[in-house]
Amino acid sequence: MYKNKSQKIGLRESTSLVVGNMIGAGIFMLPASLAQYGAISIFGWTISGIGAIFLAMIFKRLSQKIPGKSGPFHYTKEGFGSFSAFFVVWGYWLSILLTNAGLAIAITSYSTVIFPFIEDKIFSIIFSISIIWIITIINNYGIKTMGKFQFITSILKIIPLLLTIIISFFVFDIKNFFPINLSELSNFHALSITTAMTFFAFLGIESATIPTDGTESPEKTIPLATTLGTFITIAIYIFSSIALMGIISPNDLALSNAPFADAINIVLGETGKNIIAIFAIIAGIGCLNGWTLLQAEIPKTLAQDGLLGSVFLKLNKNQVPTYGLFITSSFVSLLIIMNYSKGLVGIFTFLILTGTFCALMLYVFSSLIEISILIKQKASIKKFVVPSLIGIPTFFFTWWIIFGIGKEPIFYSIILLLISIPIYIYYKKKSFVKY
Repeated sequence: MYKNKSQKIGLRESTSLVVGNMIGAGIFMLPASLAQYGAISIFGWTISGIGAIFLAMIFKRLSQKIPGKSGPFHYTKEGFGSFSAFFVVWGYWLSILLTNAGLAIAITSYSTVIFPFIEDKIFSIIFSISIIWIITIINNYGIKTMGKFQFITSILKIIPLLLTIIISFFVFDIKNFFPINLSELSNFHALSITTAMTFFAFLGIESATIPTDGTESPEKTIPLATTLGTFITIAIYIFSSIALMGIISPNDLALSNAPFADAINIVLGETGKNIIAIFAIIAGIGCLNGWTLLQAEIPKTLAQDGLLGSVFLKLNKNQVPTYGLFITSSFVSLLIIMNYSKGLVGIFTFLILTGTFCALMLYVFSSLIEISILIKQKASIKKFVVPSLIGIPTFFFTWWIIFGIGKEPIFYSIILLLISIPIYIYYKKKSFVKY
């Protein structure tokens, strides 16, 4: 694979991959989706952030306990076997495709601030799909090119969030936070939904574990990048969300296609609004860039184990699975076309909730992988202490998030997940790989 060291990414790029995949269009669009619930969403951010820390610790430990393996598929396979690994990673792959469709829509939504004509349905479809393919082409030039691009966009995307925090000190209105719960739901139900929605913005915690063969000193780089990336992201999310809600009222927030841009408009006017929109677009592009790398890496990993077609293994001169990259980007484009009957915020909300449910299958299993391995090894009780203190609370946390996702996204997610069963059976029979 990546034999040349110059083709590999280091701690800087690896950390930016984690930060870049989490800080993206999610944080820039979620405030509009969360506005109907009010300030209780801040508690949702906090809880999902704590869950993200636990997951970061889990993936850090797994990267150390199972070194040399490329991410979620091999981790799950070590703990629960081949089918569980395929099912989990199939769900994770689906979540990436859904996420990328949502990110393209979010980028389009912020682009309407600068180019209002994009609000037209036909133009918005063309614009969103064009973004998908531009990023696909960038990724086709290799992981090193992608890593540099990701590092630059990770820095640029933080600027509008920090600016929002600074500006809020001058116009902060505490009245925007009351009542705490604006919905007609109970506090527990509202908290469950907002935690589920905000957790979408933390998808990507495991990003550094996936391109293992493209990372320098992965046994050291991956754990550190995962930890650093998670803590940086949590701090930025919580403070920028509080700042935004202090600037713009919940009613205005709920009607906004570009929340941060509209908030800055209140203070700095149209010019400030356009500048923030540009940075938000950059953030979305950077996030989409990182996820596009992963959308091709996942099927490649499955194909290496004989569980998907060999077409996903074919690499170009830059060591990129070109066919897999273009096939998966075609799926993302199709998702955009299929779901454009909803408004921009509506489709974004649906896609992120559906994608979150699919991704949660990975986190449910990952929380118990180390415990499962220790049981197989008949390890002493002492060795179960730390994995249990981290894994068991995470296991119940992920199921609580599922409770908050809602019936429609869960229904469509289950249908998509069940497709994995006949595909696994077909390739398992066809494969010569011995398990």
